Amino acid sequence: MRLDNYFIKFTDNLAYLDLKETVNYDLLNDIPLPIYVSDIKDGIMTGAMADTINLENFLQGMLINIAADRDFLHNDQYKAIIAHYLPDVSKYTVSQAMDQSYDDINRSLLLLRAGFILNPSDNYNAYLYARLLWPMAFEVEDKFKDDFIRHALEVLQETISRDENFAISYYELGNIYSNLGEYVKARSYYNNALQKSDKDEARDEIRDKLTEINDNAEIEEALYFIGKSDYNSAIKKLTRILSARKRPDAYYYLGVAYQNINQYSNSIMAFENALDSGADFREVYNDYAISLYLAGREIDALNIIEEGLSLYPADPRLTYNKIQINLNLGNIARAKEDIDELLTYDDLSDEILYNLNVIKQQFNIERP
Repeated sequence: MRLDNYFIKFTDNLAYLDLKETVNYDLLNDIPLPIYVSDIKDGIMTGAMADTINLENFLQGMLINIAADRDFLHNDQYKAIIAHYLPDVSKYTVSQAMDQSYDDINRSLLLLRAGFILNPSDNYNAYLYARLLWPMAFEVEDKFKDDFIRHALEVLQETISRDENFAISYYELGNIYSNLGEYVKARSYYNNALQKSDKDEARDEIRDKLTEINDNAEIEEALYFIGKSDYNSAIKKLTRILSARKRPDAYYYLGVAYQNINQYSNSIMAFENALDSGADFREVYNDYAISLYLAGREIDALNIIEEGLSLYPADPRLTYNKIQINLNLGNIARAKEDIDELLTYDDLSDEILYNLNVIKQQFNIERP
């Protein structure tokens, strides 16, 4: 598991001590005992003073060691010791992790991870482990981000496979997918959580989540229809959203849908509404200009492109479409200026670069 490569760094938070022979813990003799560094009291830095440390410190150290390094040399011995002193390890890790969660989130995560490794079938420990695990995806190196989310999803799905009525796992799956922007999936899991929850407070919280994401889920479904070229279904769904709330992104996608069925007057109106309601993304200017151009309003299209370029001056697609319109209008000199400028960009797509070269040959345009 790739996450093992992430958690191994937490072995740096452990120190290893040896008990004096006079200490009355036979199982703990003759092996190095891990202890979380923050648990070491002032002055207790050597094995000679290890007898003053509480047994629980060593048990937590062993759990953290197992979580951080699954292949550690003494893990089998640590597991035997933990089983001897902690007959219900999951109950213990849950309790200790919740006590620590506000002070040391990494420690809580490691304890729950140990509980999951030692007893993966305990649903509540697994749920808490996943609950702390997935938000870390947005704080760690990018190379581990997908692994954190994937593992959390797997852990939660396993809890549901063991108990299809385990409502809090459905809820947490909804939270994950909502944060990923997959609102249709999030809505489905929230609805399952709502059906399976029996506490009024929890149900109210889930309803709040559903209200929060419902429009996003509807837009996601509209995008699905657009992707499938089912533009009429997309228009119906987006119109229903806009009848309740004037969302700029919904207006934008409505314009895209109308544009694809050649209803340019409707698409122009939708793009105008998108801008009037606060759209702040470059695509709206580009697609708005395309609809104006296709409706025979070339000058209006150029004006919209200029408006977009005033906000996004380095956008190659806007400049490229400006070139195309000027060429169509016979403004060769203006098109040439923009071609020369665009060819200085380092991030041109292969498509735009190829098309510019075709245009230069077609219109006998050469760079100076």
